[in-house]
Amino acid sequence: MNLLSYQTLGRTHDKARLWIESRRLEPLGFSPGQPFSVACEPERLVLRPAVLAHNHVSSRALPDGRRPIIDLSSQSLLNPFKEFSELKIIASFERIEVSPSRKAFAILKSRSIQPPFKVLELFAGGGTMTAALNSSFEVVAGVEIDPDFADVWQAAHPQAMMVQSDVRAVEEMELPEFDVLTGGVPCTSHSNLGRAKKNLAGRPELGDSGDLFLPVLSLVAQRMPAAVVLENVPSFGTSLAGQLVTQYLKRLGYEVAVHVLKPHAEWGQIEDRPRWLLVATLDRPFTLRIPEKLCAETLDSFLDAPDEARDRADAGRIARTVEGLREHQRRHAALGHGFGFSVVDRAAVKIPVIPKSYHKINSGPFVSTSFGPRLLRQSEIERIHGSAIGTRHYATAVRIMGQGVQVPVFQEVFRQVARHLMRG
Repeated sequence: MNLLSYQTLGRTHDKARLWIESRRLEPLGFSPGQPFSVACEPERLVLRPAVLAHNHVSSRALPDGRRPIIDLSSQSLLNPFKEFSELKIIASFERIEVSPSRKAFAILKSRSIQPPFKVLELFAGGGTMTAALNSSFEVVAGVEIDPDFADVWQAAHPQAMMVQSDVRAVEEMELPEFDVLTGGVPCTSHSNLGRAKKNLAGRPELGDSGDLFLPVLSLVAQRMPAAVVLENVPSFGTSLAGQLVTQYLKRLGYEVAVHVLKPHAEWGQIEDRPRWLLVATLDRPFTLRIPEKLCAETLDSFLDAPDEARDRADAGRIARTVEGLREHQRRHAALGHGFGFSVVDRAAVKIPVIPKSYHKINSGPFVSTSFGPRLLRQSEIERIHGSAIGTRHYATAVRIMGQGVQVPVFQEVFRQVARHLMRG
């Protein structure tokens, strides 16, 4: 018979106290009245039965017998453990080991880590989230299944490890040490549009990607990084997956802060791209300070300079497709449906979300020109999103940015996370 338990170090009159109470102690050699010795070893205490010793096993009377109790209050023995939030108790025959748990070590470590904080990015895409990091962070590894995205990410972080794999297949021991875990769990089984495309309306969220939050939580539980920063569509937060992520992190011992970011209304961004944000930290809660800044810039400041020849060519290239969209819109309007696509001009101070399928010319936002609507160019989307993408392949760049983050928003988020980790 063995005994394994996790518990906090108790306190009585502001003094540390170790209390172990279990019927299993008796068959392990710690019967009521039994003397026991306590030896101090590196980062642990070892208790053994003894013939003569200062400490004795006490007990509690119960209707069907007595329950053994080990009550240890020696401050000289317990002081080394006062800073740890949780103890691990392992008991085998005639031996009890008391040591800080892995969670307790992680929490204590989080209080003393120094920049640069090592970062692992899951679902790395082309690295829009790590593009928001400042000099307080060092990217050490990323995990990405798409080879095109993995190539772009690796080019941006040549010194880091790129694991090109489904995150479900990654073994924890293959990854380097890291202090901060970041990522955007694929949202197609949780967003309204993704659920509609996958015929998940009224059905469980599983789909082909709805379980991807599970390996994320498993990795967090095994490594206990100092901070976890996750982002997703707002509906992820109210989904079963989002609620499980939040509650599980809390049960692991994290302080969890959740927000819905409103980039246009509160962060001064022209693209209205709301995101669910979770920041989980050990030791103490993280508080996000929102700038409360409405976008005042016009689209013109993000667009290339007007060029009639280029505008004519770009508008002509998609003219037939746009006319097809207009006809599709008219048919749906006649049926009372709300299908539409957006066209914005240079004076706009707000534009809809640029989706990852934008290159397929299916919804907009398109830019109004005197020759008809045209697509936003890669350089223009990069300015809107706040970072350059290391590929000149338009579709790949659009897919990366369409499912990535707005870098200026996350630059401020990570500035605040860095200050928090430095106990600022």
